[in-house]
Formats: sequence, C-alpha cells, structure tokens
Amino acid sequence: MVNARWRALRAAVSLEIVRSRRSFLRASALGDTVEAGWQAVRESMPIEGVHACWQAIVAALPIERVFARWRALRTSASVVAAEARWNAMRAALPPGVAGAPASAMSRRVLGLVLFLAAALCPLYLSEFKVGLIALGIAYGLFGVGLDLAWGRAGMISIGHAVFFGLGAYGVAIALQNEGSALIGGLIGTVLAALLGVGIAVVGMRRSTNPSTMAVLTLAVTLLAEKVARDWWSLTGGSTGIFVPVMTSTNSYYWICFFATVAVVAALWFGVLNRPLGNRLSAIRLNDRRAEHMGVPVFRERVVAFTLSAVVSAIAGGLGAPWMTSVSPERVGILTSTQVLVWVAIGGKNSILGPFIGAVAITYGQDVLAASLGNFYLLILGFLFIFSVLLVPSGLIGLLRSGRELVDTTPKKTPAATSAVVSIGAAEAALPRPQANGEVLAAENVVKRFSGNMVLDGVSLRVKPHEIVCLIGPNGAGKTTLLNILSGAIDCDAGSVLLRGQHVEAAPPHLRVASGLARTFQIPSLFPGLTVAEHFILARQEAGLIVPLPASYAQLERNHAGRRVEMLSLSDRRSLEIAMALCSRPDVLLLDEPAAGLARNDAGALARTLRALREDVGCAIVCVEHDMEIVRDLADRVVCLHRGRVISEGTMDEVSANDEVRRAYLGMA
Repeated sequence: MVNARWRALRAAVSLEIVRSRRSFLRASALGDTVEAGWQAVRESMPIEGVHACWQAIVAALPIERVFARWRALRTSASVVAAEARWNAMRAALPPGVAGAPASAMSRRVLGLVLFLAAALCPLYLSEFKVGLIALGIAYGLFGVGLDLAWGRAGMISIGHAVFFGLGAYGVAIALQNEGSALIGGLIGTVLAALLGVGIAVVGMRRSTNPSTMAVLTLAVTLLAEKVARDWWSLTGGSTGIFVPVMTSTNSYYWICFFATVAVVAALWFGVLNRPLGNRLSAIRLNDRRAEHMGVPVFRERVVAFTLSAVVSAIAGGLGAPWMTSVSPERVGILTSTQVLVWVAIGGKNSILGPFIGAVAITYGQDVLAASLGNFYLLILGFLFIFSVLLVPSGLIGLLRSGRELVDTTPKKTPAATSAVVSIGAAEAALPRPQANGEVLAAENVVKRFSGNMVLDGVSLRVKPHEIVCLIGPNGAGKTTLLNILSGAIDCDAGSVLLRGQHVEAAPPHLRVASGLARTFQIPSLFPGLTVAEHFILARQEAGLIVPLPASYAQLERNHAGRRVEMLSLSDRRSLEIAMALCSRPDVLLLDEPAAGLARNDAGALARTLRALREDVGCAIVCVEHDMEIVRDLADRVVCLHRGRVISEGTMDEVSANDEVRRAYLGMA
C-alpha cells in the first residue's frame, strides 16, 4: 500500500510540473507563435492529406516483411510450375465450365454490355451522377495516357498532370474569351505534344539514368503550377478560370463518351495492336535486349511519351467543362499523384484498368468524402499501398490471362515465294560480303573508365564464316571489346567497321540492321513472356521468317508456351542464340556462352556453334574461358591482357606463347 501511494504521489507531482511548464510556454510569446503556426498547418488541407498518407505508410511498414516473403513464395520455381499446370488445366476445360477462360465471343459480349451501360447511363441516372461518371471517364482517359508511358513503356512520370492541365486550360481560356472550345483544346494538345517531345528527348538519352524522367517531370509540373498561379491575366491565378456548365448535360456526355471511344480505338488499332505495342512491351521488360534485337529504344520511347502527352491533353480538354473551374492544381503535383493512384489500383498495361480506377475513385470520393472527411484520404492511401504490394498488376490484372504480345510475325520469307525455304535459298536471298573481305574489323580501339585504361589500341579482324575466340584473364577487356563492337558503349578512340562501313558512332539497333547480333554472359531475355512471344519479337524486328537450325527449331516446338523463367539455363542460352539468328546476322557475338553449363551441355553447345557456320553462314566472335571448348571451337584465338592483344593464332600457337602462359595460364 505504501508503494502504491508513493507511485501516485510521484505521478501527481510529475503531472503538475508538466502542466506548469506547458502553461508557462503557452503564456510566452514563443508559445503563442508556435501554437498559431501549428493551427495554421493543421487547417491547410494539403498537409492533412500528406499526413493521412504518411500515417497509412507507417501503418503498412510492419507488414512489409510479410509482403516480401509472400512475393518470394509466389515467384519460387515450385509455385510457378504449379501455376503453369493449373493454367493448362483451366485451358483444357470446355467453355462455360466454371474456372475456364472465357471464349473470344464471351469477351466481346462482355465488352459490348459495358459499352452500352456506359453509353446509356444518362437515360437511367440523374444529371449529377452522370457528371461524376463523365468526369471519371475523362480522368480514365488521362490514366490511359499515363499508362502508355508508365505501364507500356516503363517510363516513370511524376508530373503528368502538366499535359492534362494544358488541355483543360486551353478549353477554359477559349470559353472565357467566347472562342471555340475545340480550337482551344487543339492548341493545348499541340503545346502538350511539343512539351512531351522536349521532356522525352532530354530525359531518355543514353547518358541518363531511370530516375531522370521522374525528377524532370516533377520539376516541370511544379514549375507549371507556379506559372499558373502567377500568370493572372491568362490563367486567373489561384482562383483559376470558371468554365460555364453545358446547357445539356446528357448531350455533352455523349460527345465526351464517343470522343473517348474514338481516342481509345485509335490508340488500340494504331499503336497497341501493332508492332509498336510489342516494342514498348519489350522496352519495358528489358530495354538492353530490345535494343540489341533491333528496336530503336530511344525513338520509340520519345514516340510513346509524346502520344501519352497528347492523350492526356485530350482528356483534360474533355474534362474541363465537368470540373466547373480549371485551377493551378490541375497541372500540379496533387493531380499527378492522383492519376498514379488511379492507374495503380485499376491496373497498368491495360485499357480498361485506368477507367475502372478513375471512375471508382472519382465516384467514391464524392460519395464517401462527405461522410468520412479526411479519413477518405487514409483509405485511398491504404488502397494504393495494398495494390502496389499485393496486386501490382491492379484489379484488371486479376482477370487478365493469355498472351501479352500481339502476333506480328511477318509473312514473308527470304525466298519471298514460299513459306518454307531451304537454308541454301535463304543464303542466296540475303547479301553477303565477299569471301576474301572482312566482315568485322576494329582498329586501335581505346576505352577508359574513370581514367583507367581498359582497352589500349586493340585491333581485331574477322573474316566471313570464321570463328574467333577471345581469351584472357579476368579484367583483360574482353567483354568491354564486345560491348564496343555491338554499340553498347562508345569507344574513346579508334574505329569499328561492319561490312566495310564505319559504325563506331552507330547505336546498337543500326548495327543489328547492318548484320550484327549478340548474346550476353547472363542470358538476357524478357521476363514473363513465353518462348513463342520471344520469337514473335525477334521475327518482327527481322522483318522476315528464316528457317532455324534443327536444334533451335526443336526448342521452339517443344517449349513454345512456356515462360522463360521455367526454362533451364542451357535452354535460355539456346533461346537467346535462336533470337539472334532470326535476324540472319553476318557476325554473331557470344559472351561466355558455356558459363554455368554442365560439361555435356557445354560440349553440345560447342558442336552446335560450329554447325552454325555451315548452316547459317555467319562469323562468330566468342569470349570463352573453357580452354577445351576454345580448342574445339576456334579457327583463330586472340588473347588479351591488360587491354592489349598479346598473342594471336591457333590454339596451339597461343598456348605456346610465353607471355600468354605468364599472363593467363599462370605458367613460367
């Protein structure tokens, strides 16, 4: 009892001291200033929103480790194999059976039902709800524009609202001055396209890193919001521009609806359902592999981002009359963050996903915000975190199945007269260099990294149909030389000639078009795609179908429907080589093709590569450490050490060289 009373007395004294100190602080001028500042901060709505989102993030942190373990479990080999067996079983079920994939006709019927429900909603909903759905559709089109850059091409844009705002401001300014809303929206769209080209050209250069676009778009949207607030004469400042309500809500709804349908249809049939759509998917999944397969990555990214800006501006123009006023927030960071949430929740890399996310959140915001207040922002933040961690493909991703790419396989063959041609016919149909010429040559190539000399005047000449193996200790510059030959990096000095043409300044995709192909030390493929989809991409970029050697054709037949993650290492290497052969190269660059393979697989690979010279007729430059494979494979061996060629000749001649023994073999 004494202890209890003592604890009570201590608590009372401590509480009284705290109260006295707090009263003294409040009575001081500093206390009044701090309290007034705190009240001002609490009354500002954006800070409340940030606070709510921050609380949601903090609440999610304790289960981050659980989510990580769940993702690791889902991507494990056993789960992937079980999922593949389950999908195969579902595909075998007849249409109409529970769990079976819907037929193409069923999907068309479902799409038609949703289309009619949206088109006819003015007939069975009030004007207020029709306005909410119309605004949600405009936001959904905005999300489709962002998804074209983010979900399709993998470019992160944190300030995409600047394009949406340009379209909205174009319409609002035109209506304010009693002009044509169509012309105003067109001007805003053109400005958005020009700005999109500028941002993409600056942010997507080879010298930039992936975060450059995020920082650049963030800076642009903050600048645009500042300009919109300060340019009173044009934008109305912080209050914005009032947009008069349309006389007929239903009529304008149908105009917006069918305009949205027209934009989406043009995007689907003109971009996504064409080779460009496949290229964007390849760039998103593995831009390095795409570029060395012949895809002009920089150009396609600029095109995708520009189209994304145009679609977003059109969405802003259509949505302006439904917003009643266009204010600086429409080009600012808040709207840019909201569209990221819409796309993430609805589903990236889809047409329907952004519309589902935008309409649901826009409608729910008006219905729930009045009753929940700021807690609605907390719920929205939780949904965003939930979708990113547990459902990264969004709600629409739960329903998506089947092939991701469109079958754009060309119909023509090298003979151009029949679907099946012999190797000899294919060889005759393609131009080849003269037998006494050099198909590839490097002269006095120099490369430095941070002042360190990696290649010091290296020269290499490769004749048609010749197999050259590059050997040397680790750090000798072998892979660096291959990177310079393929265009992955630029040389500091020297020249590279391909079929007699200087290509040292050419990007990789132009070298592929000139007859060069390469593989990487670690197989560089497109995660998530099947073997058949890899061949679709390779043949699409080649522009024709060429017959493959028997072993690679068998790989396509036996594993067409399997994802590359489920293939063995040897099969992944074979797939990468087969994709390179689809372009019918004159020179094939291989970087340690036998690395990680068992002895029998490595021996089989060496025999297959030697057969390529007879079947395909290409020269091969191969980096390899296994001396037995080099002896079986090479016509000529080039040994590098410390960035210099120290020996060249047959395997016996090189291995007998004293300098090679000291530098590479560790022998006196």
